[in-house]
Amino acid sequence: MTKIKVKFSFLVFNALIFMFRDAEFISAFYIACISHEMGHIIALKITGGELKSIEFSCSGIKMTASPYTSIKSGIFVLMSGIAVNFILYTLMRLCGISGYMPLFNMAEGLFNLLPYSMLDGGAVLDLIAEGSIYEQTMKSVFFVIRIITAFVILFVLCDNAVQYFL
Repeated sequence: MTKIKVKFSFLVFNALIFMFRDAEFISAFYIACISHEMGHIIALKITGGELKSIEFSCSGIKMTASPYTSIKSGIFVLMSGIAVNFILYTLMRLCGISGYMPLFNMAEGLFNLLPYSMLDGGAVLDLIAEGSIYEQTMKSVFFVIRIITAFVILFVLCDNAVQYFL
């Protein structure tokens, strides 16, 4: 049986979104998130895994599953949410749909590709390194990649903020 936990921070986050955004924005955001997580759940079922728990917080949705049967099945499950978002984005754009819906699917997919452990991209890197004879070296390299990624994101955000205010 899957345990579901909703933290207070998730409720606060939702209250803020509902206070400051319109219905189209909110529905597009949640549809992209739900589609992403459903991609993981379907892939987990395909690989014979079991969903143990789902936790909702202001930092996102965290799912805990039974251990992966192989690295390949783990990567398949982790990348399936991103794949669903990119497929939905592509289908919507091919159908001429614009607005928040395709935008949030693309953003959800790209965001989850970031190399941080709490996101799908970082979880894939951790899964690849785990148990390898080069595990410590790989973790060091991944740490450097995470630091560089943080600086690039910070630079882009600051550069955009400067351009916005000038």
